[in-house]
Amino acid sequence: MTDSPQESTLFRVGVVGHTNAGKTSLMRTIARDAAFGAVSPSPGTTVEVASVKLFANDTPRADFRDTPGLEDPIGLLEFIDGLRTDRRDDGPSLIERFLGTEESRNLFKNESKALRQARTADLVLYVVDARDRVLPRHSDEIELLNRCGKPVLPVLNFVSDAEARVDEWRDALARLGLHATASFDTVIYESRDEQRLFEAMRVLADDFRDDIDALIKNLRARRRKSIDRASRAIAELLVDAAAYLQPVAPVPADDDALRAERKRESEQALQAALREHERLTFHSILAAFEFKTEDAETALLECTDGRLGIDLFSKDAIRQAGFGAVAGAAGGAASGAAIDLVLGGMSLGAASALGALIGGTFGSSATQTRRLYRRLRGANDLHAGDLTLKLLMSRSVDLARAILRRGHADEKKVRPEAVALEKSVLDQVIKALKSARSHPSWSGVGTSPPQGNDRERSIRRLAALVREQIVPKRPEETQNG
Repeated sequence: MTDSPQESTLFRVGVVGHTNAGKTSLMRTIARDAAFGAVSPSPGTTVEVASVKLFANDTPRADFRDTPGLEDPIGLLEFIDGLRTDRRDDGPSLIERFLGTEESRNLFKNESKALRQARTADLVLYVVDARDRVLPRHSDEIELLNRCGKPVLPVLNFVSDAEARVDEWRDALARLGLHATASFDTVIYESRDEQRLFEAMRVLADDFRDDIDALIKNLRARRRKSIDRASRAIAELLVDAAAYLQPVAPVPADDDALRAERKRESEQALQAALREHERLTFHSILAAFEFKTEDAETALLECTDGRLGIDLFSKDAIRQAGFGAVAGAAGGAASGAAIDLVLGGMSLGAASALGALIGGTFGSSATQTRRLYRRLRGANDLHAGDLTLKLLMSRSVDLARAILRRGHADEKKVRPEAVALEKSVLDQVIKALKSARSHPSWSGVGTSPPQGNDRERSIRRLAALVREQIVPKRPEETQNG
């Protein structure tokens, strides 16, 4: 891999470690690219050096190099020791001598690629699977890296796993003279751990302090932007759903069978429209956290075993959102029987135990004149009731919370925690959506989102409330805006 003169001045980081330690996983999460490289439980998946450049303010600040795994550090160290011709040979000279041998191109070709990057790097990240036992080969790997003559920062991966041996690893690394370590789980993502990783890098690579500071600042800004984008996507979903109307065609007053059929058709159309709008919002949430659409299609939205795979209009969806008492009486929810159709001042669906799921309550503003006129002619409209809006809020926030802590190396299906939102919060949401109820023109369900200052103000107020549910604001975020 040949570098241009400009690239050669970048802060270069070699990512090195034993096979299957999580090097490529680290690269995926740092680069926010779930498609980077190949991740597999089989050893030797990475066989070539791959590069990712990190930017801040559209300026490249660092070049991270993923490398093949160190498969035989014990044999390699013995071979390199055999190359010594003078007792004064130091580590870097022995590594350079090894890189010029035939064995480096054959027997130890993967290790030579890793050590070549370590020799040319400004900093080496030694990635360790914290679930592994500390073995003699690990000390040989560290010895090889130390001989490259560059600062080495151990990174303990998979630390959130119940089998992680974090204390054991820290003690072993300290005994080998590596007192500065970082913990960064590439599957269960924590923004604070990522920031601490870069802060530790800054200590060991002081010549690139400005670049690392710029990257740290950029990480904070990207996180705030992701949360804000997800919050707005959810707020738009709620406003669109609250404002959306589904017409019910007029029927002769004495044709009860036709009236029931028209009502059922409208119920199904309303449900289908809201399901699709929720699905599109899920995609927007994923995109907000820098997951690609194809990632969502292939892995992230296949939540058949979890909360988000449950139909929005089902008893299980209601129960998992924390509305257990309501769900117990929701016998007809899945079929749409929970819709409350209002006609001529009489509620034909009032007997349904879930009449609140999708209600027919009308707004009282003067803009409803045309709708009232249609009612006099025997027509009506359906719209989402309070319970539906609360479910949309709960499910979307649940997904955003899960994605916020999802590393780009995680290949499992999304499994949100299904934490019930406080009743007071949901009541605030319904109150904030009161204006949208009275303005059907605000809805973007099935069409391009309309523009308007009143709608925009409503979305912004609601997004602020949603954001507080996705993640509490930390002190450093308050200080940095």
